[in-house]
Amino acid sequence: MSKALIRSANVLALLAVVLLVASVGLLTWYQFSSIRATRISVRHTYEVIGAIDQLGIALRDADIAQRDYVLTSRDDELTSLHAAADRLVLLQGELRRLTADNPRQQDRLRALAPIIQRKQEQAARAIQLRQDSGTDAAAARIRTDRQLMNEIEVNLAAMTAEEERLLTERQRAADAAEAMTRWLALAGSLLAVGLLALSGWLLTRTRRELLQSEAEQRALAAQMRTAFDSVSQGIGVFDSDGHLLRWNDRLTALLDLPAALVQPGAPYARIAEHVASDNGLLLETADQIRHGQAESAQGQMTVYERTRPADSRSFEMRRTAMANGGYVLCVTDITERVRAEATARDAQRLQAMGQLTGGIAHDFNNLLTVIMANLELVKRRLDADSDVARRIDRALWGAHRGAALTQQLLAFARKQALVPMPIDMSATLPEMANLLRRTLGEHIEVRTVGAAGLWLALADPAQVESALLNLALNARDAMPGGGQLTIEVANKVLDAEYARRRTEVVAGDYVMLGVSDTGAGMPPEVLARAFEPFFTTKEEGKGTGLGLAMVLGFAKQSGGHVNIYSEPGEGTTVRLYLPRAVGAMLPASQRSGAPIELPHGSATILVVEDEPEVREACIAILRELGYRMLEAADGPEALRVFGENDARIDLLLTDVVLTGRMKGNELARRLTEIRPQLRVLFMSGYTENAIVHHGRLDDGVQLIGKPFQREQLARKVAAVLGAGEIAPPSARDPKVVELSVRDRGRTA
Repeated sequence: MSKALIRSANVLALLAVVLLVASVGLLTWYQFSSIRATRISVRHTYEVIGAIDQLGIALRDADIAQRDYVLTSRDDELTSLHAAADRLVLLQGELRRLTADNPRQQDRLRALAPIIQRKQEQAARAIQLRQDSGTDAAAARIRTDRQLMNEIEVNLAAMTAEEERLLTERQRAADAAEAMTRWLALAGSLLAVGLLALSGWLLTRTRRELLQSEAEQRALAAQMRTAFDSVSQGIGVFDSDGHLLRWNDRLTALLDLPAALVQPGAPYARIAEHVASDNGLLLETADQIRHGQAESAQGQMTVYERTRPADSRSFEMRRTAMANGGYVLCVTDITERVRAEATARDAQRLQAMGQLTGGIAHDFNNLLTVIMANLELVKRRLDADSDVARRIDRALWGAHRGAALTQQLLAFARKQALVPMPIDMSATLPEMANLLRRTLGEHIEVRTVGAAGLWLALADPAQVESALLNLALNARDAMPGGGQLTIEVANKVLDAEYARRRTEVVAGDYVMLGVSDTGAGMPPEVLARAFEPFFTTKEEGKGTGLGLAMVLGFAKQSGGHVNIYSEPGEGTTVRLYLPRAVGAMLPASQRSGAPIELPHGSATILVVEDEPEVREACIAILRELGYRMLEAADGPEALRVFGENDARIDLLLTDVVLTGRMKGNELARRLTEIRPQLRVLFMSGYTENAIVHHGRLDDGVQLIGKPFQREQLARKVAAVLGAGEIAPPSARDPKVVELSVRDRGRTA
């Protein structure tokens, strides 16, 4: 610190000594005041004692005047008696005033007053007796009144003793106060001398510490300057006239300011004009700041955001007012935050669309189930070559297209119920290629590229086929004049570096399914929106814009990843990465290509569905296959029906989403608690996460998705009833599947 600060420290020390001496003086004055108060109280005590003595004298004078009058009957004695009585009244009032601060004396005075009153009354009677009966009778009366005078004298003696006690205490207090004053004066003097000595020592020590503090402040200033220059925000300090005082290097970097412009005293207006000339209006103008300064209080901030057209980077500007009229300008690059917020808004929009999709899917799939089931039931009763049958086929085709559209919506929203299982893509690739050749037409050449030692992929086979079909159809539309479609499978390892650049990817082993075409390709602006739902470049009526969105939703729901590469005129490649199934075996259905004959049965099935038309269609299909059917519209009714037919029910076929508080999964739980061997098959067009979690069907849960065909329902029911529980076929119909007689002892 400077010498001025040291001089200030000396002044403060001297001031402390003065304050201490003043405090001692005030304390001494207070002690003298206490002594004076003590003396006043002593004098007051003497006054009280004097008043008590005067009261006793007045009483004795009154008593003597009374006696003399009785003996002599002189009028002057009677006058003396009346004068003494008047003095008694005055002296009693004076004593009450003087002893107002002493409750004990006040009590004695209140006790003494009636005695004095009786004494005066007796004196009056004695005088009256003297006047009426003579001296002897009055003298006899006076002798009998001596007791009251004794009581009065005793009380007066007690009051005098009390005052003498108080006088002794107050004299002692006065002596103690005088002694305390002498000691305080001595102690104050010694303390003042000691404080002066301490102040001298402290000043010497302060000089040493000040020199050390100056060195530390210089080091701290250097550290603060380094920190000032190292923050990610650009900071500039301006005075009240708008001249630059201090700044950090980040300010010049963010605003791209030349070194010649950033100098001490540089006007803010020139800096703002330079930035505006290159990048449009980025900073406030000098006029705007002057207007804002007139209305700003210290610490008040003005915050605004601007985007620089040259590089599309976004900045947050904070101008904070200072006490001296200047201000601090802080510039923060918020480009990444703005982009993240835009991404979050897109995600919220997609989530809202997904929730809407789920609600639509439930009702729409119920309608399609009714339509498809009834069309199939009617078609079986018609000649296959009839015109009506062909019309029904067209209606069924339309219903299947509607079901596919619903599945695309659910895949986009990631709300479809996946049943992942190990898939050998090498084995299924030729079959899928043949299907695509028939679907795409002869003008599209389909090629396949396999891989030796291909890993098993973990995914839903039906959704893999649907995704491949969507990619192939998009490729066909990109090659209207014909071209080549290449389907490739390979083992891929996505490492940590790849996952770091793509936050949605988890590093690990994947099976890659790639689809490449030789079509027109996509320009960058189209490629950026390729996975956006309902975005399409096709003509109106030729595309829904959900193909790639469905593939993306399925991949993410399966724990995989999708990558797309395209160049105008060169074609497009979409790679679908599915997680590897580690340590898994292929299901029997994939190992054997033998078709399963449509089964019949005679088991008893309880159908629970809140839509009457859907319930009626399911019952009609299953009853035609030989099953015995029971039905219920909701959970409580199902419990009642089950209670009436417990021993006869072999399978519960229930919708997941039911009206009322009891959902399908809750109904199944309560019934299987009653009868653990009861088989359960859920059906739903949208599961509401009741039996599907993290996009996958819960373990051990059987589900058939709406809408379903007659053949799908028949096979699924037979599969749930279980091959291990099936008895030999009925002689009446070789296709009938019978449930074993275990549990049938109570069947009616």
